[in-house]
Amino acid sequence: MSPSIALKVMRYFSRQQLVISPDYNLSPKETEVLKRLVQGLSYKMIADELSISYFTVNNHVKKIYEKLQVHSQGEAVALVHKERLV
Repeated sequence: MSPSIALKVMRYFSRQQLVISPDYNLSPKETEVLKRLVQGLSYKMIADELSISYFTVNNHVKKIYEKLQVHSQGEAVALVHKERLV
């Protein structure tokens, strides 16, 4: 499956509203970045959608990983699904 088709499939199945638990103390911008990570967007695409730089996205992702106590995007997405934050 090509990346563009995979992205369309992910977007189709992730139309439900993502609500992040306040227990993690994520900022509103970190929450927006995490929502887009769960949708399968790349850092570059997230930066474009939120009108911020790639490096700002990278910094937000580092803080998200720290707050969620995970080490990768896969772990963060799995945690969101496991705790039914979607």
